[in-house]
Amino acid sequence: MISDNSSITTEKLKIIGMHCATCVLTIEKAVKGVRGVSRAQVSLASNEATVSYDSRVTSLRDIVRAIRSAGYDVYRKEVTILVENMVSIEDESIIESKLKRIPGVIDASASHLTRTLIISLNPESRSVEDIIGILASLGYKASIMREAMLEDFSRLELSYLLRWSIVSLAIGFTLFISMIIHIFHGFPSPYYEFLGLIGSSIVLFMPGRRFYQGAYRAFRNLTANMDTLVALGTGSIYVYSLAVTLGLLKGDVYYEAAALIIAFVITGRYIEARAKLGTGEVVKKLMEIQPQEAYVVRGGREIKVPISEVKVGDIIVVRQGEKIPVDGIIVKGKAYIDESMFTGEPIPREKSERDPVYAGSIVTGGWLYVIATRVGGETTLAQIAKLVSQAQTGKLSIQRIVDRIAGLFTWIIMSIAIITFIIWYFVVGASLERSLVFMASVLLVACPCALGIATPTAVVAGVNIAARSGVVVRNVEVLERINSVNLIAFDKTGTLTLGKPTVVAVIPSSNYTVDHVLAYAAIAEKLSEHPIAKAILEEYLSRYGKYPRDPESFESIPGMGLIASLEGETIGVGNSKLMAGLEVNIEPLADISSKLMSEGVTVVYVAKGSRLIGLIGIADKIKDGVIEAIGELRERGLKLVMLTGDKVETAKSIASKIGITDVYAELDPEAKAEIVKELQRKGFKVMMVGDGVNDAPSLSRANVGVAMGTGADISKEAGDIIITDADIKKIPLILEISDKTRKRIYFNLFWAFIYNIILVPIAAGVLAPIGITLRPEMAAAAMALSSITVTLSSYQLSKWKPR
Repeated sequence: MISDNSSITTEKLKIIGMHCATCVLTIEKAVKGVRGVSRAQVSLASNEATVSYDSRVTSLRDIVRAIRSAGYDVYRKEVTILVENMVSIEDESIIESKLKRIPGVIDASASHLTRTLIISLNPESRSVEDIIGILASLGYKASIMREAMLEDFSRLELSYLLRWSIVSLAIGFTLFISMIIHIFHGFPSPYYEFLGLIGSSIVLFMPGRRFYQGAYRAFRNLTANMDTLVALGTGSIYVYSLAVTLGLLKGDVYYEAAALIIAFVITGRYIEARAKLGTGEVVKKLMEIQPQEAYVVRGGREIKVPISEVKVGDIIVVRQGEKIPVDGIIVKGKAYIDESMFTGEPIPREKSERDPVYAGSIVTGGWLYVIATRVGGETTLAQIAKLVSQAQTGKLSIQRIVDRIAGLFTWIIMSIAIITFIIWYFVVGASLERSLVFMASVLLVACPCALGIATPTAVVAGVNIAARSGVVVRNVEVLERINSVNLIAFDKTGTLTLGKPTVVAVIPSSNYTVDHVLAYAAIAEKLSEHPIAKAILEEYLSRYGKYPRDPESFESIPGMGLIASLEGETIGVGNSKLMAGLEVNIEPLADISSKLMSEGVTVVYVAKGSRLIGLIGIADKIKDGVIEAIGELRERGLKLVMLTGDKVETAKSIASKIGITDVYAELDPEAKAEIVKELQRKGFKVMMVGDGVNDAPSLSRANVGVAMGTGADISKEAGDIIITDADIKKIPLILEISDKTRKRIYFNLFWAFIYNIILVPIAAGVLAPIGITLRPEMAAAAMALSSITVTLSSYQLSKWKPR
């Protein structure tokens, strides 16, 4: 709502994560610290903040950012809107600048490449219908985006462009041939001009109509765009030719040029649209992976139902060759599963009971019964598709600069065109016809579109490459920031290590074997829920492929281990204190035990009666590929550090094995964030790699935050980038994708600028004294070719595959 003072806006925001009076004070302090805020009142009872601010000085986005920086969040509604007639960066600018000034709008990000607007609203004060109404008042046709809607629209747009490209090229070349016959074979002038008038009118006022509508829409909003240049260029030579036909002026007609200009521009846009569809296919392919039907167990029978009818808790049956339709947990069966759409790895993984599975994965061998934990739009697959789609509309800082240049570019070109006409007509003394041709050529050769699409098409390609490799880019600005990173800080647990206790050593005492140690330990621990018990049981299952027998009884001894009974004998599994209580001599394995403990390994002794059978070493195992990935990062000259909450001895042991020398141990999440801050103070640009939930403060504090996905709700994880399968080997890949995307952006921009710098003077007639000129239709063809070149350049990047 707006107060009497038109620049003062009052918003009521729902706060997430507020629990006590300290939270209230923290939020109020954070909001009042935003320049332009005159009042901030926070209520713990209603979890609401009432904020009054001067909209000329600050925005709702700045206020929300301040709340989030304080460690809280604001409830907001995010909606994707399809804007059918948003075709240029000027349209993006009009829409974004207008909406960001509207009370209740937190953020707005528009992309003319995908024709989409992603808008973040405060639902307490603004609705989606309000936004669609505002867009309509600006001259844009908008509707709420539904699944497959964009693809349908893109296909219709392609069909439209292809159809009119063929028609306009046929008419344009027919008129061009008639012009040749008219010049060299005396085709009667009245018939030639009448044919040109009819043909060019069809092209200009049917397929060309969209350019005039776009130019009018830009004019209404006091701006200019590519449509403005095409409309002025074709309109000027069409009106001139019409005046000649009507006998108002003397000279030649240029109907064929007007028709061919529209034909070349539409053909260029068709080729661009085809290429753009290719660079943006990842989201479409992700959604196509989702099966539309599922076999569900109901009433003791398997029935086939639409995926929309599957609910959380349903048991789903999946056989060899079928796609898994939901996220869930395996409750029965064993299978090899292809998860390449999440991991980028083509080799299927073996999974069995208790293992998680994800919608879209393919069972390549075996069968499964899966209990559904997430369905429909809540699946990991759907969340990835949404995040990738949102990232594609994001903008780099260099793109914002280019957009501002492109916004001025059209006005500069129109000024140059007018100056060109004045110089040729009034200074040089050329004919009106020749002066108009030079002016039209300048208008038509200039290509703000090439500038406008140079960055976003490359960004879309980079985001898609990452998504295919199991890396979700949430914030595209990191593709720019990664280039400055000179230090990478790693969390240990779950990032460098598996994040769960794992058997790393089994040492039997004399007269016993490894099989004896594992068998007795697994029997004793079978019914326990302790993490160490689960680690021993998993090791037994992986070695022998079956569960051990049940103990006759077992008793947990807190802080020591457990005692079980088997065939009248006592089995003890635990630490040295438990062994002492059972009068078991552990001296025979004392040296081995000491060595393991010095490496941060937890030692568990196994005894039968009073006899020591052996020991089992339990540790958080280093992930496969970590040592290679760390080595590759060191070769790049990056400084590497470890931040962990674990003990110093354990942390240093892991660090020494993988090649990291700087270790900060026994840290809580806030302390990790402080270390990141201190490293930044020393001049380092920090990439933090860690858990997307527990390491949220340090991920947010770092210059680049990379969250290791855990199969949880990835949309709620912190981090600019999410590695969906928590594979550390993807870190070097992220650096490579960033590097390639950045280089392609610079190449595209170089081409777009050089093209305009060279061809605009030629079109203005600078080389006319030596016989080199550019007719309007050739200028339009060159302009279309410029945009096509930039688009195909990014399309080529999208086809790159990591080694």
